[in-house]
Amino acid sequence: MITKRAILILFLFAALVSSIPHPNLQKREKLGFVATVLFNENDIKGVATFTQFSSKVCRATVQFNTGFTSSNDDIYTFKAGNHDITPNNFIVKPPGIAAFRKDFTNFKCNSLVGKKFTVKRGNKVIGEEEIKEA
Repeated sequence: MITKRAILILFLFAALVSSIPHPNLQKREKLGFVATVLFNENDIKGVATFTQFSSKVCRATVQFNTGFTSSNDDIYTFKAGNHDITPNNFIVKPPGIAAFRKDFTNFKCNSLVGKKFTVKRGNKVIGEEEIKEA
């Protein structure tokens, strides 16, 4: 027969174990960081959002409504800081582009804050703005 002491020890052990957060839940606090850049000046208008999607993946979502005069996607490049985020294929329908999404594992989203997001057509910069924490 289980004694009162054994039941008490089991209860205290269960209470202790349930009060310690699981390590995976602790990591979730770092997820969901969002950085954005808004282009609302000059000829180019659009937005880029960087979301820490998982502990290893920073997801970029980019869309522009104006500023793209050629339907040739090979002449446009997108850079966030030193990182080239130009997708392999994206749809350009002047004056804008269809939204695209790209995942990155070589940097964290919060490392982009304060850096420049640059859009080029050929060698000409058509837009450049600072990336900010949302």
